Amino acid sequence: MSSKQYQGTDAAHAVAEAIAGTRCVLVVDEALPPWLTANTTAVLSVALGAHGMIPLGPDTVDFNGEKHPGIGAMPLPILAASSTELPELRRKAQDSGLLVVDFNTAARDSRTYPEYEHKLANEQVSYLGIAMHGPARAVTSIAGNLKSLR
Repeated sequence: MSSKQYQGTDAAHAVAEAIAGTRCVLVVDEALPPWLTANTTAVLSVALGAHGMIPLGPDTVDFNGEKHPGIGAMPLPILAASSTELPELRRKAQDSGLLVVDFNTAARDSRTYPEYEHKLANEQVSYLGIAMHGPARAVTSIAGNLKSLR
């Protein structure tokens, strides 16, 4: 193996150091159908990346010398909760000072962002999933007892 394959090691270590002590999880309504679970996790993941919460790892090279663009450098477990638990988990995370991103029925039922804003301001929403990001201890205290989504 050539040393070229390991050029990203310093950059990878720098990213790992930058996220040390931080945790991020997605919590999804366990009763959602598979297509809506996939959509919910995709929307939450994109939002986390856009908010700069999931740092991008460096490009890397595989065994055959093929280049692979960097991917999110932080593990992102997907956990399950009931629809009745999601609002309370969201509130606890917000009260703990975590960044909380949610995907709700107003977003699911909207085709444009202005439509989403209008529905959010004028309708009661249900949460399909939430993302929590912040100090590992705070995230774990809220989500540590949740099971993995299956």
